[in-house]
Amino acid sequence: MRLFIAIDVSEQVRKSLKPVLSALSRYRGVKAVEPENVHVTLQFLGEVPEARVGVISDRLERVAGDFEPFSVRLGKLGFFPNQQKLRVVWVGVESAGESLKSLANAVRGEMKKLGYRDDKDFVAHMTLARVKKITPQDKRRLLEELGSLDFEGEWVVKDFKLKQSRLTPKGPIYSDVSVHSLG
Repeated sequence: MRLFIAIDVSEQVRKSLKPVLSALSRYRGVKAVEPENVHVTLQFLGEVPEARVGVISDRLERVAGDFEPFSVRLGKLGFFPNQQKLRVVWVGVESAGESLKSLANAVRGEMKKLGYRDDKDFVAHMTLARVKKITPQDKRRLLEELGSLDFEGEWVVKDFKLKQSRLTPKGPIYSDVSVHSLG
C-alpha cells in the first residue's frame, strides 16, 4: 500500500482555493490538484506492507492523544524549488505558535522509530499544482495571474489521517486508512 499521513482541509478552504486551482488548470503543462485532494502532508511513507498498518495506526493514535485541536490558516503562495525553476505551486499553512510543526515533528519521530525516514524538512504547505513543462511566456502570465488572486481561509485541525494513495492515469485516488482525533 502506498501511504502517507495528512491533515484534510475544510470545505470552506477548498472553496477559497478554487479560483487559484482554476487558474492553474488553464495552463498547458500544469496539473492542478483536484479540490477534494488538497491536504497538508505530515509525512509520506511510500510503499508499506499491509501487515504494518496496525502498528503505524497505533503509533499515530498515541501522537494524536498528545495534542489538542488547533487553528490553522492559509498563508502565501510558494514554489518548489523556486519561482525560476517552477515545478510545484503550493500555498503555505500557518498555525498560532508551533502547533502544526510540533504535530508534524511528533508524527515523524514516531515513524522514524518504525524505520520510516523523511529526506526533507517539514514545510507546512498544500500542493496546488505540479508543473511538467511551461513556456517562459506562460510562466510569466501564470505568475502574474496568481499574484492578482486573493484567497484566505482558516480551519480547526481536529484530526489527521493515515491515507492510501492509488495512482491512476487520471491522477491519484486517496482513501482514509485510519483517522486519529486530537485530544
